[in-house]
Amino acid sequence: MILAIAWAGSSGRLDELAQSIGAERKNIDTGNVPKVLAPLKYIVYFWMTQILLFSRRPSVVYSQNPPVFAPLACIPYCALTGSRLVIDHHNVWSIKTFGASSFSSAFKMLEHLVARTAFLNTVPHDHWRDVIFEEFSGRVLTIHDRAEKNPYSRNEALRRRVAPSGLLGMAASLSFQERVEIEALGVERVEGAALAMTGPPDRLGDRLSRLGNLRRVKFLGYLPKTEYEELKASCDFALNITDEPFTVNHTLFEYAAARLPVISTYSEVIEAVFGNSILYVEKCDVAMVAERVAEFVRDPSSLAEYRERISRRYEELNLRGERELTVLRSLLRNS
Repeated sequence: MILAIAWAGSSGRLDELAQSIGAERKNIDTGNVPKVLAPLKYIVYFWMTQILLFSRRPSVVYSQNPPVFAPLACIPYCALTGSRLVIDHHNVWSIKTFGASSFSSAFKMLEHLVARTAFLNTVPHDHWRDVIFEEFSGRVLTIHDRAEKNPYSRNEALRRRVAPSGLLGMAASLSFQERVEIEALGVERVEGAALAMTGPPDRLGDRLSRLGNLRRVKFLGYLPKTEYEELKASCDFALNITDEPFTVNHTLFEYAAARLPVISTYSEVIEAVFGNSILYVEKCDVAMVAERVAEFVRDPSSLAEYRERISRRYEELNLRGERELTVLRSLLRNS
């Protein structure tokens, strides 16, 4: 039996991986806890993990990093029972989060330990693959994120809630490093375009309200899944403007699954996955975002071209993803 564990309230990536390999999924989480209590929280999670592992007795444990303490907590069980430990590194704290801070070397040591101990490490893109292999000497396999094809068609009534006419874009934000202000102000400058923004009100509401009265931007809050999928199918383009390093946001795969042309901040990591199927801005700049949106308004053929490009890329990514999952299943079956 394979047990997939995340120390989080939810993890869409681990959900998808677990489903693909027939694993049982468990989240270990106690809700929002003040940061000052984080050490106590992790101690509680450690013992919850031990109870879960020794009661379920899986032959393979699939743990998510970060936090690095989650796979670290699985090592004693695997060492005592001979079970295999597989770790999915959707982030590498020592590089992405802590950078050059004093915490970086300590977390790098822990990440090195768990990566070396694991039977297999999986990562969402090749940048983290190189880090795990070259810096942490771990056995590693890239499993790119995936998204199911959007089943909905364009909903004119839903569009009119945001924009009676013209092009409608969308931006979905979860991370504080996603530059929602630049997305909003960029579209606000463009006659003939409007923007629907989604995300948690507690994280985005104040940030958007500080921008004043926006005529072309509507914040819809956190939408139920069905309505969120319908919105993606009903928009003309999407924005992904972010300062987040070494990350390919899962929303990019969702946009591709909805055949949505995308305007994104450029990064080598994103380009390695999506190539020229999306339209880039070189930096998080309001004027550059406005110019890219205006290109779509002025030239409908450009919008159609990028819709075709992202559609082709989605099919290519799906085929690659199936190959990657086949390798993963084979490795686990023969472990």
